[in-house]
Amino acid sequence: LSFRYSADRNSSNIVQDYFLDTMGDEFKQFGSVYQDYCEAMSTLSLGIMELLAISLGIKRCHFRDFFEENESIMRLNYYPPCQKPDLTLGTGPHCDPTSLTILHQDQVEGLQVFVDNEWRSISPNMEAFVVN
Repeated sequence: LSFRYSADRNSSNIVQDYFLDTMGDEFKQFGSVYQDYCEAMSTLSLGIMELLAISLGIKRCHFRDFFEENESIMRLNYYPPCQKPDLTLGTGPHCDPTSLTILHQDQVEGLQVFVDNEWRSISPNMEAFVVN
């Protein structure tokens, strides 16, 4: 499942409206929950950007004007354990198309990062977010 979120003040219920318009009344509560989640993730991402600014020795609010009314893509991917991984195609190596990616993993392994000319596996930690 993939949908857009906007922190622009004119898009206040964009996620909730998407679920209602696309999937109907029975998904209204689901849309409300994800609207709240997207707002929380937007707040988290702004906090991370402030920390990055501080670590770079620039003003804490340096990135705020650029990212405050951010556009985001929320993706909910489910990758069950694969019974025949040698016969399965994944998404393949790629770079995330956004400035910041915040990922919550489940117990299924597969995330890798490219460091020092090699792909390295990241062990899943269900109690943490991976920030790229």
